[in-house]
Amino acid sequence: MTVAANNTLRGIGFMLIAVAVWSTMMLLVKSLSAEYTSFQILFIRTLVGLAVLAPMMRRSGFALLKTRRLPLHLTRGIFAYIGMLGLFIGIGEIPIAEVVSLSFTQPIFICLLAALMLGERFNAVRVAAIVGGFIGVLIVLRPGFTEIGFGAAVVLGGALSYACSNVAIKKLMTTDSVTATTIWVNIIMCPLAGIPAAFYWVTPTLPDLALLAGVGITGTAGIWFISRAYAAADMSAVVPFDFLRLPILATAGWLWFSETPDIWTFAGAIVIFASTYALARSEARKRP
Repeated sequence: MTVAANNTLRGIGFMLIAVAVWSTMMLLVKSLSAEYTSFQILFIRTLVGLAVLAPMMRRSGFALLKTRRLPLHLTRGIFAYIGMLGLFIGIGEIPIAEVVSLSFTQPIFICLLAALMLGERFNAVRVAAIVGGFIGVLIVLRPGFTEIGFGAAVVLGGALSYACSNVAIKKLMTTDSVTATTIWVNIIMCPLAGIPAAFYWVTPTLPDLALLAGVGITGTAGIWFISRAYAAADMSAVVPFDFLRLPILATAGWLWFSETPDIWTFAGAIVIFASTYALARSEARKRP
């Protein structure tokens, strides 16, 4: 087996693990959202994330957090906080399959923002991917036929905000390490979620505390495994496996939460994901 083929298999393996842990995180959030606010769930998620990352800080010391780009870290942290909060609120408001379908728009938003904010050029594939992605959103939401609810709006807003966060990461990667940016984003999100969480705090039971800790562990692990997948192999090779989140979570939502997604959710998700995949293949061809 060639080195390239071995790296591709490794990347696919990391993506499959990421799909599993991210799906678990979303199901845990869905289970907890009836009893706890999204602020409290996100606050505990960031605390656990910092605990998971603490050994890295212990090895490297506070020098790891030394940066000349604190304002950009703050900007990235605020956008990441809004993005994750929108995802968590949406999970509690609408069927989980619809949340997943709309969250697939994030790469489309990143492409659009990179062109507008980083000066990256539009080409035919990028324009087609952006148009196709938004057609997919219209298929899922069907404005004019059904009312666009609060849950769908916050998920889309969260996807856009998280795309802004990823554009900030792209700029941070020119000077700061992945580990430093990951720790910084958790440090910034912690008080942003913790202050409002204090006003609506519900003391968790021991079983719920374990589930809340699980959100933090799976959320942090998901980011790590996705980063490893993209580092090991071409995005165009691993992105298709991310689509597995939809059938996995649609089935879980049906079995555990009695949610029955309609055919429009799946049709729109396929259009959005096809646009994302075409974009990933186009970007892969440009890289040497």
